[in-house]
Amino acid sequence: MLFTLANYYRWHIYQIDIKFAFLNGDLKNKIFMKILPGVEAKEEQVWLLHKAFYDLKQEWYLKLKEQLKELGFKRSDTNHGVFTKIIDGKLFVIAVYVNDFLLFLSNISHIRTVKKNLKRCFKMKDLEETK
Repeated sequence: MLFTLANYYRWHIYQIDIKFAFLNGDLKNKIFMKILPGVEAKEEQVWLLHKAFYDLKQEWYLKLKEQLKELGFKRSDTNHGVFTKIIDGKLFVIAVYVNDFLLFLSNISHIRTVKKNLKRCFKMKDLEETK
């Protein structure tokens, strides 16, 4: 649907990849983990996690949602991986799939601004315009 809209409205589409996305999640609750096999430890020992990791996707999503909200984006009610914002009367859409983002908008300077703001929040690789 977004690609159809992008074609119709002649939007630019840019892609970014958030590096180590799941490590960006902040743990809101104490999470304990059994010690991995092969690591010497007493049977009753567990690890207290201080940062999220790969399997804690929810923590990453909460951090992402919070950061996009601070940048003025609103999450779609029908697809929680789509965030929108009106800039100068134009719709700006960010589509998120895990740690890959597609940015849709007609004005390239607004895309650059949003990418700059996202770089302040997350380590990312700018994959430039999507072909």
